[in-house]
Amino acid sequence: MKKILVPIDFSKVSAYGTTLAVKIANYMKSEIRFVHVINLPSHILLTPEGELFEDGDFDTSVQKLQKEKALLNLDDWKSKYFPTATTSVVYGHVNDTILGLIKKENFDLVVMGTHAVSGLSEFLSHTHGEYLAMHSTVPVMTLKCDRSDMQIKKIVLASSFKNPDVPHAESLVKLVNAFNAKLYLLRINTPTDFISDNQIYKNMDAFIEKHGINNVEKAIYNDHHVEDGIVHYVAQEDIDIIGIGSWQRTGLNKLINGCVSSDLLNHVFKPIFTFKLKDA
Repeated sequence: MKKILVPIDFSKVSAYGTTLAVKIANYMKSEIRFVHVINLPSHILLTPEGELFEDGDFDTSVQKLQKEKALLNLDDWKSKYFPTATTSVVYGHVNDTILGLIKKENFDLVVMGTHAVSGLSEFLSHTHGEYLAMHSTVPVMTLKCDRSDMQIKKIVLASSFKNPDVPHAESLVKLVNAFNAKLYLLRINTPTDFISDNQIYKNMDAFIEKHGINNVEKAIYNDHHVEDGIVHYVAQEDIDIIGIGSWQRTGLNKLINGCVSSDLLNHVFKPIFTFKLKDA
């Protein structure tokens, strides 16, 4: 995780994400890029280079002023939080722009504060965090409140553990190792999805051996729903970061089957580290 992308809208929610990103960057010797996206009205077009298309038919002076102001604000943000960071102000749709930057510049992690939507103009809403968690090819870490004083000592990996491995969990293991944290492997058994303890522990042991993990605890928790089980276990053990894989569902499939990771993004006030479970 050498390159971290941090979306910024200059709110206190952005500060939450920034503080966590800086904590991770300091431990992992990472670079940080702060990016602010200026959403455009549908009638304003962009050039292939991402600049405003000037055809004389539409006034783009407001957007230009927005960019000038955002550049100044990002300089102040950088000076306050991480002086060696790089910054970008770009025009476009928030989700598409961030996903494009991830692919174009090979970022390893996205860290962002999120909050519940109370208006259509909000930038870092919970829906952006959910969308990025579903579609990003790299892990996305989100949080909803100030965790600046948090010591990262306990990280949980919540998984079905129906198999001996959890695809693409390497990034979470790197985070565990960087902070010398304890990893908790968690399986939630529900009335409609139950596996024997022996099979779960066998698969957990295989995961531990594959990744060479030493400081680890295995746990099986029974609850009515997976999301509730994770929330209750996290509170019980005072976990610092929740790690969970996403199947990156889209469209109707997501609506039919639901998604535990997006439910957590919307309800849990702990940092959530979401990573993909299948190749793009």
